[in-house]
Amino acid sequence: MKKNIYNRIAAFIAIAFSMLTLVEGLQVLLGITHPDYYVLRPLLIYNVVMGFVGFIVGITLWLNYRRGLILTSAVTAAHVIVFLIVGLLFLSNGDVAGHSINAMIIRSTVWIVVLLVVWRTNFVNKKHSIEK
Repeated sequence: MKKNIYNRIAAFIAIAFSMLTLVEGLQVLLGITHPDYYVLRPLLIYNVVMGFVGFIVGITLWLNYRRGLILTSAVTAAHVIVFLIVGLLFLSNGDVAGHSINAMIIRSTVWIVVLLVVWRTNFVNKKHSIEK
């Protein structure tokens, strides 16, 4: 029972955070808002796409599909890789806004936490099913 609660919490966090990412990214992409910092367009597009993907992964987790762990791992890995790339760009020539670095730190951290919760609940679930 606890596993379902933790998976649901992780799913809710994934869905809510992805929706926030989508709303913020689409507002900038569609020209509704104009941030006062340099926007790296490929990063903006990546964030919008991953906001949609994260929403789908959150729904998958909510429905408790087994592939939720794999999908969560993929999203987390993508965010960490993009964070490292953006961080290197920032350190090398500064063409990346500090806001983008902070956003990628938050995004990566949120998804790492979701991944750890999902991994842990799947691990506990497997352990209990073997013991039965």
